[in-house]
Amino acid sequence: MGKKRLPVLLVCLGLLFLPGLLQAAQVGQELIPFKGNTLNGQPFDLQQSIGSKPVMLIFWASWCPSCKTEVPKVNQLAEKFRGKGMDFIAVNVGFNDSVERAQAFVQKTGMTYPVYFDATSVVTERYRLQGVPTIIIADKHGVVRFRNYATPDITEANFALLMAD
Repeated sequence: MGKKRLPVLLVCLGLLFLPGLLQAAQVGQELIPFKGNTLNGQPFDLQQSIGSKPVMLIFWASWCPSCKTEVPKVNQLAEKFRGKGMDFIAVNVGFNDSVERAQAFVQKTGMTYPVYFDATSVVTERYRLQGVPTIIIADKHGVVRFRNYATPDITEANFALLMAD
């Protein structure tokens, strides 16, 4: 292949991968909807929350020690803000995990929020996770306002911003 064609080929390849890179749901971008069933068999559709209420997504795995320490923090936030209109959804990344181990982890840690098992890792890949736990918080319009590896403290003032029009 000629030297003149190589840059064109690289640009074309970049354009093929660009849509996937744009679906990373970084701060300032919109949540990427997904649906399925929770571990307890209840239907779940993130699209129903996007645009109407703040959402916290908690990506985790049963083999992750840090994920275990985040559960009580998220449980406290869920207790405080669920009644005010915020949704909390855990997403097991499915990598090196099983439904059975995920269910045992949920029971052992006392998670109080719905859990989606990403068996094919499609959701995990679309969100471009670098590790677990990863916490993503979006405002009521579905715009990501926080993305990090630890559960943040959410004050009443922070919550008001998440609910703002």
